[in-house]
Amino acid sequence: MKKTLKFFSIILVLTGIFCTNMGCKREGCTDPKAKNYDSKAKKDDGSCTYDSVTPTPTPTYDLTKLNAIKSSASPSVDGNIDGLWANVPSLTVALGETNNPPNDASKINNCTGCHAYTSSISVKLKAVYTTDYLYILSEWSDPTASFTRDASWSFASGSWAKPHTGESEDRISFFWPIGTIAGAPYSTGGCMTKCHMYYPTDQDPHVSTHGIVDDAWLTSGRADLWHSKAARAGAVTSASGSGLTINSTSHEVTAGTFQMTGYVDDTYTDVWGDDATNGEDGGRYGDAGTAAASHNRISDKSRPKWMEKNPTDFADAMFITQTEIDGGECVGNETTGVSDADAAIYWPKYTALNAIVCERIHKVPTGSRGDLEIGAVWNNGKWTTEIARKLNTGTTDDIQYTDLLKEYLFNVAQFDNSRHGYEHRCSKSYYMKFIP
Repeated sequence: MKKTLKFFSIILVLTGIFCTNMGCKREGCTDPKAKNYDSKAKKDDGSCTYDSVTPTPTPTYDLTKLNAIKSSASPSVDGNIDGLWANVPSLTVALGETNNPPNDASKINNCTGCHAYTSSISVKLKAVYTTDYLYILSEWSDPTASFTRDASWSFASGSWAKPHTGESEDRISFFWPIGTIAGAPYSTGGCMTKCHMYYPTDQDPHVSTHGIVDDAWLTSGRADLWHSKAARAGAVTSASGSGLTINSTSHEVTAGTFQMTGYVDDTYTDVWGDDATNGEDGGRYGDAGTAAASHNRISDKSRPKWMEKNPTDFADAMFITQTEIDGGECVGNETTGVSDADAAIYWPKYTALNAIVCERIHKVPTGSRGDLEIGAVWNNGKWTTEIARKLNTGTTDDIQYTDLLKEYLFNVAQFDNSRHGYEHRCSKSYYMKFIP
C-alpha cells in the first residue's frame, strides 16, 4: 500500500515538473468580453458564453414622404450643410412648369404642364426636428442667383429709371393646409391657389380696382404659406459673396458663392377678402406683425428713398437694411428720396460693382410674421436653403406641428427669377411624417 502511494506521489511530482518545463496550458474561455472569461486560461476551449444582444435594425423609411428625423442637436441655419444632415433620408420633389402668359384667355386655365410634373428642375428636401423646432433643407439647380426685382433702380442714364421690368428674384415656397381646404380655380390640394394668377379682366372672378388682375384665394379653409424671397427678407441678417462673376446688365450672379441669412415671409392663404380689405393679393394675407421688407420708393414712385454711399462689395450694394440707414451709411430721404445730385456722386460705385439700387428696404420682422428664419447659399449653379420654425408657434395664422403622430400635407413651388403664377414651377401634394 505504501509502495502504491509512493508511486502515485512520484507520478504527480514528475507531472508537475513536466508541465512546468514543457509549458502545459490551462484550457478555458479566453475572451474578456465573454460572461465566463477565465483570466488564468491559456488555451481557449470553445466554452465562452455571451449575453444575448438584439441587433439594431437598419431604419426603413417611406421615401414617397418627407421623413422628419428626431435630432438631439440643431443644424446651423446658414445654408451650409452640416454633418447632421448626412444620414437623413431625402425626398425628391418633382415639379411642373406653369408658363401661363399674362392676359391670355386661351391659356389661363391650361395646367397641362404644371400637372405633368416633368420639369427638368426638381427640389431635394430633408427634414429634422428637435424638442422645439422643425428644420427643412432644400436643394435645387439654378444657373444664376437673381436678386434684381423689376422695380430696382438705375441711374445709368443720368435720371432714375427701372430698366429691369422682366426680372424678379429666385424663390422657394411651401404651402401647408391647416385642416381641410378647398381652392379655386384649381383642385390640386391647394398649391396653385396660393400663387398669383392673372385673369383677363372680363373673366376675373374678383376684379381689382387697383388695376391688377392678380388672384390667389381659397374657397374655404386656411393654409400656411412660407414664401422665401431672395431679394426680399432673405438677407436681413447678412449677405456676402466670394469669387463672384456678375452679369453687368441683369446683375445676376453667374459663378462663385453667394450666402445670405434672414427671414422667410410668413403669410397665409384664406378666402377672398374684398378689394378694400386686401387689395391686389385677394386671398393672401400677412401674418400678424410687420414684414421684413418695405418699398424703397417715395410716394410718387419716381425715385428711391435711399441708396448706399459707399458699398463695400456687390452683396452690400444689392441690399439696404434699416440698420444701415439708421447708421448713416445711406443717402436719401423718406419723403424726397435720393436727389439727382447725390445719385450722380454715388452711382459710379454701384456701376463698379455691377450692382443696382434695390427695390426693398430690409429690417427684422416682428410678431408672427417673423417666425421663419432662413440661411441660403447659391454656389455655382445650385441653391441650398435651410428654414427653421418652432413646432408650435401658438397662432392661428400658422400650421402647428403639435401632433407628431400625424402626417402633414404640403406643396412646393420654385421660382427662377420670375414673377407671378404663370412663371413658376409647382409640385403635387406630399406628406411630411415625423420619425421619433
